[in-house]
Amino acid sequence: MEMMQCPHCGAQNSTKREFCYQCQEALHGPPKADKGERDYVPTCANCAQASISAPAGQRLTPEQVWCISRAEPVPSGQIAGDCFEEAFGWRREDILD
Repeated sequence: MEMMQCPHCGAQNSTKREFCYQCQEALHGPPKADKGERDYVPTCANCAQASISAPAGQRLTPEQVWCISRAEPVPSGQIAGDCFEEAFGWRREDILD
């Protein structure tokens, strides 16, 4: 049986297949952008130090979360800055290269 490598995930598939048995992507044609962990970009909104409620006397816009460690509002879509490694367990440069 002739085999070919999936251009998306690298799994070996029969040349008779149209879609990869592992990732279900088309075997013929150009590979799509990298998949996997890089699809998920941690932001302040999904940080353990983020709160959707501000302390008394503070206000948040719909696009902000309250950063507990900084004690200030931050944009929810912001990629965490100085606290990135502490908050998410990996370095910011690992996903932004």
